[in-house]
Amino acid sequence: MRLSFFPSFPRAAVVSGVCLALLAGCSDESQQAAPQAPPPSVSVAAAQTKEVRQSAQFVGQVAAVDQVSLVARVSGFLETKHVNDGAFVKEGDLLFSIEKAQYKAALDRAKAGLASAKADAALKAANEKRDLDLFQKGHVSEAAYEATLALKEQAEAAVQSADAAMQNAALDLGYTDIKAPFPGQIGKTTYSVGEVVGPNTQPLAQLIRQAPVYVNFAVSESQYLDAVKTHDINPDDIDPSKTPDLSLILPNGRTFDEKGKIFFIDNKVDPATGTVAFRGQFDNANGLLLAGTFVTVIIEAPQETKALMIPQAAVQRDQKGSFVLVVGQQETVEQRYVQLGDQIDGDFIVTDGLQEGERLIVEGLQKVRPGVPVNAVLASQPAGQS
Repeated sequence: MRLSFFPSFPRAAVVSGVCLALLAGCSDESQQAAPQAPPPSVSVAAAQTKEVRQSAQFVGQVAAVDQVSLVARVSGFLETKHVNDGAFVKEGDLLFSIEKAQYKAALDRAKAGLASAKADAALKAANEKRDLDLFQKGHVSEAAYEATLALKEQAEAAVQSADAAMQNAALDLGYTDIKAPFPGQIGKTTYSVGEVVGPNTQPLAQLIRQAPVYVNFAVSESQYLDAVKTHDINPDDIDPSKTPDLSLILPNGRTFDEKGKIFFIDNKVDPATGTVAFRGQFDNANGLLLAGTFVTVIIEAPQETKALMIPQAAVQRDQKGSFVLVVGQQETVEQRYVQLGDQIDGDFIVTDGLQEGERLIVEGLQKVRPGVPVNAVLASQPAGQS
């Protein structure tokens, strides 16, 4: 018989306890051996000082320098259309003709009336000369001579009236030919040949000068003051050679291939919009700009200036304003609110909040937050590579 100094426990319980102790030891060792995750990689770009030409954009509308409604100044049948609708014409080109017969007849009558008045005036002048001689010799009374003199003066006035009537008849005949007052493009004709036209009917057509053209746009009060101060613009005496260049972006997104100049600045602020009316002028040598077209007007500064620039991809916004995520000296993320100026070619001008050379996160923004460490990689390299 063997004696045991240990209490008797079931064998299964002993085995289970040993296994639990072993598993607990293994878990502690694995936790101690697990490596920490590396900081996330982000792409950064440095704030850089660059030579830039600042600009501002406005909505503008093309307007004709000259535009006229061609109205018939005398009544009659429209006899001839000398140009097709949409034709380009030169100054003085014949556009329409109204029937002339009645106006030629009126001119002939006026000429005959003038000739008759001149003949009568000549007769009355001879009578006055004769009676003057007789009056001086005492053969006729003063009253008789005065009557003859009055008839002479009346005849001379009739000559003047007949001459004016002839000139009016000649003008009316001239109005039967409607000519282009300036070079341009004629629009759609309102009437057909054979229809009656006159001063009280609608215009025959519109003629618009195609080159040069105006572009009208509005500038806010603050932008107006900046323009006057920065570019030394005198609103009372605009010198286009000294004003900044104007560029246009067309409705199809293309840039117009000509530069323009500021031609006019209004003398008051529109109280309804708080803006000042500006007008630019473009040569429009190829006739591409049509009156009424809406365009984007870009005013460029005459000289380049230095400015601190950052990529557009680095800029974020919240209720407080615009901010960027900066990678500091300890390779940790810092949120920085900035004041932005104009946007030029995808970059923003920074007027306050950053220093040259500071690194801004441009890719991987969704992986970080302020205060966390990061692996900063230049934006020219793929994120994750160093």
